[in-house]
Amino acid sequence: MHLFIPAIWMVSGFSLFAGTYFIISGVWHRREPGFLAFGLLCVLIALCMIVTAAFYAIQSIEAAMILAHIKIAVLCLAYPTAVWFLAEYTQLRNRRYWLIGAWLVFGILFIADLMPFRGLWYSAMTTDEPLALPWHEILTGFFGSPGPFAYFYHVAVSAFFIWVLWRCVMLWREDHVAKAWPLTLYLVVQTAALLHDQIIAPLNLHGPAFTDFALLALVLIMSFTLRRDMQARARALDQNVNALQAETLQRQRVEEHLQHMAYHDFLTDLPNRRLLHKVLRGALTQHRISGKYGAIVFLDLDHFKTINDSLGHHTGDELLKLVAVRLQSALPETHFVCRLGGDEFAVVLSNLEKSRELARTRALHAVHTLTASLAQPFKIGQHELTIGASTGVSVFPDSNADESGILRQADMALFSAKAAGRNTSAVFASQMQAEASRRMVVEKGLRVALERRELKLYYQPQVDISGKVIGAEALLRWFHPDLGFIEPRHFVPVAEETGLIHAIGDFVLHSVCAQLRTWDEDRMPAPQRLSLNISPWQLATRGFVTKVQSATQSAGIEPSRLTLEITEHALLQDMDEVVHAIQELNALGARFSIDDFGAGYSALGSIKKLPLQELKIDRLFINEMRLDRKDNFIETIIAMARTMNLLVIAEGVESEAQRTALMSMGCLGFQGYLISAPLSVREFEHWLLGTRPRPQATLNVQQQNVKIETRGR
Repeated sequence: MHLFIPAIWMVSGFSLFAGTYFIISGVWHRREPGFLAFGLLCVLIALCMIVTAAFYAIQSIEAAMILAHIKIAVLCLAYPTAVWFLAEYTQLRNRRYWLIGAWLVFGILFIADLMPFRGLWYSAMTTDEPLALPWHEILTGFFGSPGPFAYFYHVAVSAFFIWVLWRCVMLWREDHVAKAWPLTLYLVVQTAALLHDQIIAPLNLHGPAFTDFALLALVLIMSFTLRRDMQARARALDQNVNALQAETLQRQRVEEHLQHMAYHDFLTDLPNRRLLHKVLRGALTQHRISGKYGAIVFLDLDHFKTINDSLGHHTGDELLKLVAVRLQSALPETHFVCRLGGDEFAVVLSNLEKSRELARTRALHAVHTLTASLAQPFKIGQHELTIGASTGVSVFPDSNADESGILRQADMALFSAKAAGRNTSAVFASQMQAEASRRMVVEKGLRVALERRELKLYYQPQVDISGKVIGAEALLRWFHPDLGFIEPRHFVPVAEETGLIHAIGDFVLHSVCAQLRTWDEDRMPAPQRLSLNISPWQLATRGFVTKVQSATQSAGIEPSRLTLEITEHALLQDMDEVVHAIQELNALGARFSIDDFGAGYSALGSIKKLPLQELKIDRLFINEMRLDRKDNFIETIIAMARTMNLLVIAEGVESEAQRTALMSMGCLGFQGYLISAPLSVREFEHWLLGTRPRPQATLNVQQQNVKIETRGR
């Protein structure tokens, strides 16, 4: 029964296959020289096993001698290759020197084996007794006396095994368990083979030399180990590829997100100014192709800064988000909506009409649609906010202006709309350049006006039907060092927009309280009450009640000497904070007056919620009042006020006929040029003392007839 020789052939085939596989892997993976070394080792061991199988099968001594030398030559190549592989496998430092040493030693033996002097290895070779295996297989046996190179060869092989043992110990010491145990298993097999051969020789037992198969054990063990390592690397590579793909996808998402952030507003997610420039360039290109005009609309929320300061930034942010949604839904998707920053938005209307006038008309129609959508109340938490918007329109192209020029034109139109009164629209015209420059000067000067004491208070008396002074209203004047007197219609909207209205309001409050104290100390026959305008935004600001208390206590006056005027045209007239502040101040003694009644949009239900003591009829109705018969509208206002126990004061009374008509309708208080123009402190004191000086000539009648308000509306 033949088992041993076929088994050797099978193992040789496996070793040859493994060698081919790992050589291909080593060549394919150029950075894996260990695979290439192991592949060459497998091929050499396969050749060695083939020679061994032939050696046990032949009968000729001459053939046996040739096969013995071939086997030694193959092994002289296999051991340095094994050193190369194990040096790579164990990550040996300075492996180059070990390889040079191994190739030098075994190279000498290889050359000696090829020399014709056969006695250097074996002095003689004779036929030995046949080797009978337990399963009755007979192997041919040969015996030869070793020569000097044979001893040198065995010493080199022993040194190789000792070197392998040292590398195995180092793997265990460096805690490379996964690599150490296969090498340890090989050493166990090698040791067992050596012991077997050492036992057979002294006892004259017949059997195959197991040391011939020791390197075969290394091939078998390492084949499975490296195959497992390659599979682990393949799995790790797949994981790395998947991770890299995921990272690449994540990076793409991050880049897309960064790209989106670069061209969109972080709060409202609308496009920003940078993307607006690109869209405008595209719109100009479309005009050159189609010949149709476009338009850009700048939209600014009226009094947004006051809302932000009064109700907090969270409420302001939520309002901006809702405004963004309204603007996007108000117009078709073909139009471009973006946020410029703060409370400013822009809308680009492309491809409107080939006629400039028709494009302008369509743009104004779109503006009306936008403002109408914003006119609906916004519900934010417990607040119901109603806001207006000022809009500036620029039809493009115009005078070959680029996108930056178009934006400047829309900005100037927006400034013009603000200056004309809030919640209005303006279309760019060339004269707006000068107005915009003046507005910038006004805004810059207003920021330092308080520090430079350029703001002054003037006082306009209020009298009853007998002519007795019952009060006076504090009105603000601004005297610019370069521009001279600046009308309130030029600086009050700017103060409201920039938020300086709060600082100006504090200045008016403290100045009025200090003036009452001064008149008391001078025993001046001044009115016991002074009126000053207060914005509902100031009332909604946290700590305003404390400010009033502090101002009155610092001046040493009672809060009841202050009449706080609030306009009925208030954005937050139903705010709980406003009502609560009014109730607190009223409990302290402060009086409240509803100012400019009839000019706003208030409901009686809203007015009835407030603890008011006074109602002032707007000067517009006084100027338009018919004197030949009773004015039903004014008479109704007066009757309604009397039922609510409110003192009625008519503003803008300029003739005796007007006062007589108002008295006939039941009005008890009067304020206007019939009584006196607004006066400086010194002039007002002279007026109280009866000297009645004329106002300064620097203020013409038209300027004095304009009421300066410090409310934030």
